[in-house]
Amino acid sequence: MDPRQQRLALNEALFRDVNERVRAIAAVHGKDDHIYEFYCECSNADCTFQLKATLAEYENVRAHPTRFVLAPEHSIPEIETVVEHGEQWWVVEKRGEPAKLVEELDPRSD
Repeated sequence: MDPRQQRLALNEALFRDVNERVRAIAAVHGKDDHIYEFYCECSNADCTFQLKATLAEYENVRAHPTRFVLAPEHSIPEIETVVEHGEQWWVVEKRGEPAKLVEELDPRSD
């Protein structure tokens, strides 16, 4: 994997880790049908977009270690494929070497 692809995948894995903390807090203190604000898990380290989703919606994305939730149009076709288009957010799936890297970094795989 080239260094740029690695950096992009690492950025997305970092935002996923932040959202895992949001999810953990919401799971303890919230309700499943409540709308929470998750961070865009795109590869842009400067992105500050927040995406509204229920815990169940976020869990559907996280059921696949190579999938991420992004703001619309924040995908990078070079390393990922959009697998779901929503009004509020998109779901992308990593391919190739970046997919292997984010699988290894998935906090749920420990």
